[in-house]
Amino acid sequence: MESYKLHLLRLAREGVVEVPGVPLRAYALTAPEGPREGAFYLLLEGELVIDLPEGRYLHLRRGEGAVVREPHRLLPVAGAVLLELPV
Repeated sequence: MESYKLHLLRLAREGVVEVPGVPLRAYALTAPEGPREGAFYLLLEGELVIDLPEGRYLHLRRGEGAVVREPHRLLPVAGAVLLELPV
């Protein structure tokens, strides 16, 4: 059995962080991404707009999270670092 600490923000700024045995990843997002399906997002840094169907959207700021269960696109506002967990 192992225990370890991850500095997700620092590591995600440098590349994609994947944790063995846990279906999450943390990464820097600098360009729009999508279309995507369901996920939980936690914004570690920056701002993010989640573009939803029918002209709806969610605007996340640092420390905010969202559960999205419908098709969507991720639109970073001047860069974003986020943690993503499939739902």
